[in-house]
Amino acid sequence: MKPSRAFLGLFAFVTVFLPALCTASLNGYATYERESFHPQFLRVQGGEISRDRAASLVKKRFGGKILSISETNRQGRTVYRVKGLSAKSQVYVVFVDKQSGRISR
Repeated sequence: MKPSRAFLGLFAFVTVFLPALCTASLNGYATYERESFHPQFLRVQGGEISRDRAASLVKKRFGGKILSISETNRQGRTVYRVKGLSAKSQVYVVFVDKQSGRISR
């Protein structure tokens, strides 16, 4: 008995196109998960973050312009004191932990 044309089309769809479609959608989901990941603080390999990295973290989170950065001690930890100017022309001061990269007010 010869298989029908409809059966061959369905067989080709199930064996070739369906797995490819599932794989493509899973890859898209993995990319979405990777791009949407935003850690609250950053651990760096060298053990400390630089002044430039602290400034870029603050600028990315709060926007505006960075006015000054200084290194200080706060609650027994070394932090960067970052002074910035928001897009609405408000001055803000935040602290970036030198070890972890965690931002606090």
